[in-house]
Amino acid sequence: MAVDTGRMPFAYVKDNKITGYDIELVSRFCKAMGYGLEVYSMDFGGILGSIKTGKCDLTGSITWTKERAETMLYSQVPNAAMDVVLLVLKDDSQNAAAVLSFFDELKASFARTFIREDRWKLFVDGIANTMIITILSIILGTLLGFAVYLLCRKGLRAALLVTRFFIWLIKGMPMVVLLMILYYIIFGKVDVSGLWVAVIAFTLTFGASVYLMLKSSADAIDNGQSEAGYALGFSDRQTFFRIILSQAVPHFMPIYKAEVSALVKSTAIVGYIAVQDLTKMGDIVRSRTYEAFFPLIAVAVLYFVMAGALNFIVNLIQKRINPRLRKREKILKGFIKLYNK
Repeated sequence: MAVDTGRMPFAYVKDNKITGYDIELVSRFCKAMGYGLEVYSMDFGGILGSIKTGKCDLTGSITWTKERAETMLYSQVPNAAMDVVLLVLKDDSQNAAAVLSFFDELKASFARTFIREDRWKLFVDGIANTMIITILSIILGTLLGFAVYLLCRKGLRAALLVTRFFIWLIKGMPMVVLLMILYYIIFGKVDVSGLWVAVIAFTLTFGASVYLMLKSSADAIDNGQSEAGYALGFSDRQTFFRIILSQAVPHFMPIYKAEVSALVKSTAIVGYIAVQDLTKMGDIVRSRTYEAFFPLIAVAVLYFVMAGALNFIVNLIQKRINPRLRKREKILKGFIKLYNK
């Protein structure tokens, strides 16, 4: 079942569980018919697509329209009727009281956002999912980009043509479109969770970036460096890894760090494919509390912290592999050891 958890009382999150009128109704039906039930929370824009492609079997309360009925199977009769309420401004006395109790309201807002119903656990779960997608995509994307570059380094025409086509396709497509194509079309009939689809999508994108970074950085190294390696008796592999790659690292790493930061922030769109990431959890809390300040500020701060932590790790790796930051004795020791072999 696909639901939008921002539609209280039909579907919403309470005590870290998806509940509501629609879930209760479908749960009773499944119990009576002997079915199991798994509920996915996703943006409303993705619900109809998930049902049409078979990712999900049904959803909850959705307004009937003639055009939607052409492709969707609605129930015979409506199962709920709701009144419409107008929003009105507070009167002057209420506004004055709100100003006087600003700090009390701020405290209450914090409690509603994080303390009540243990909503801080939603943010923890969101951080975990975001970090899983980010870290796996960085590792797998780096390996993918590096492997493709090694395959294309010698100028194999077929490999170059295929690589250029896929990089053109992946880099030229909006990330959210790529996610939905993978989730609803390519893996539409496959039982693959949205989290793993997100990992695949971001791995492809990050891998394409790594390939382009490696290519531009290695091409910036003068051909004389390779010739010097060959003159010393090094093989092509030894020349690349010991001489070319070590000199390309200073050109490569600043762009790599920027791509890591961009990747963390790009994961904010995975809510479109039913992944409960940090941004989606913030939206769920806002839909429950009708508070914008603390959920949005918390999400922004947490993204800053995650990006900073990953950049710190990348900086440590850069210091380990950057020859300009290594002692001369260690560099010479490595070359003497290699040459003696």
